[in-house]
Formats: sequence, structure tokens, C-alpha cells
Amino acid sequence: MTFNLIVNTKTGERSVEMKPAPLLPTEQVESAAARVRPLFLKDDGVHYDKVLSGLSELVAASPAYRKEVEDLRAKFRIADPDYPDGRPKAARSEASMSNKEVAGAWLYGHLLHEDEVRRSYASGISAEEMLLNATKTVCSEMVAAVETLHFLERLVVEGVLDLPEDLFTAPVTVSASEWAPTLLEVYVADVGTPMPADLNEPLDGAWQKVHDEFGPKNFGGTQFNS
Repeated sequence: MTFNLIVNTKTGERSVEMKPAPLLPTEQVESAAARVRPLFLKDDGVHYDKVLSGLSELVAASPAYRKEVEDLRAKFRIADPDYPDGRPKAARSEASMSNKEVAGAWLYGHLLHEDEVRRSYASGISAEEMLLNATKTVCSEMVAAVETLHFLERLVVEGVLDLPEDLFTAPVTVSASEWAPTLLEVYVADVGTPMPADLNEPLDGAWQKVHDEFGPKNFGGTQFNS
């Protein structure tokens, strides 16, 4: 939050003017929140505390590594809407709220879950203010996650941690604008022909290879099975 202090030199009147805070596109914040969500679910096997505790045991012999692990844990906790008090068990009763509670209201009350208790913390708060606080939370979560990834990569390179290479190389996002399927063979049959129960079994006489049927036959109303 930034603001201007304004003083009227004629009247001596003083006021404060808030400066608009820039907002990231909602779609980007929502996508990022979905990606880091498993790291902040206590019941999930990749919750950051579980992962970092495992790493701490692994590097127990190295004070330098242990410090890095705890520095990462601190960054996750700063970002975690549920740290240190945990998930709210009761609806909002206090007049004031923390930034984390506002962020949690948007993330878990409106976006990732339908949590009515969380939603109660959104009362009187504009959608823009909730998104602003949630953006800070999500971006902080992402930074902590990326730093942990780089730490893991370094441990692998230095021989401290043994992980399969495909964990780092397997594609997990799609950048292509089209999909080109690989076809082994294409068959056609009249509309209404039952689909085969098992494609590993030979097709009956109702199905013909498309090359045998292609050409003089009218294809209107023909179904395909590949």
C-alpha cells in the first residue's frame, strides 16, 4: 500500500490519499494458485512442512544445508494463509482481520474451495482488495516453491539427493496450439453399427478399412473408428 500525505497550505487541512495498487490478471493468479495449492494442504503428501522436514533429516550432517531448509520453511510460512493459527474453525467475529485472513477468504472461500467459514472473512471486503492480498500470498508461495526446486536441483547435482532425472525433464505443461494424433489404421462402418467391445480383437465384417471404402462410396452419414 502506498499513499500521499496532502496538506492544504491555505487552510492547514491534512488528508491522506491512497494510490491505486496494480492488480495482476485474475486468470493468472487463479492458475498460479491452483499450481501451488498441493504444497499448502496439510493432508497432502507434498505439504511444504513434510517435504522440508524430510530434507532436514537428509542434510542433518550439514549445518549450511539445514539453515537453507529452515530459511525456505520461513518463506513458506510467511506465505501460508493458515500459519500459525491454522484453518479457521469458526466464522469471523472480530472487527479487524489480517491480510492472510483476507487472502484466505478469496483463495479458499471463493476460488479453490466452497468454505463458508472462510467466506465470512470476506464480509465488507471488496473483491479487488481480496484479490490484491491473495496475489501477494500466491506470488510468495510460488517464489518459495521455485527456490525449493532450485535447492533440490543443487542437492541432486552435488550427489546429496538421488532423484530420477525424468522428474525434472518430463513435460507438465502444453505449449503446442494443435494436437496431431498417431493413427495406425482407420475403419468405417454404417451409422448405428455397434462399437466393438474390445479393440484388441479383430473387427467383424461390418467394419472396412477406410482406404477400401474411400472413393466412389458416398460418405454422408458414415461413422469412423480408429
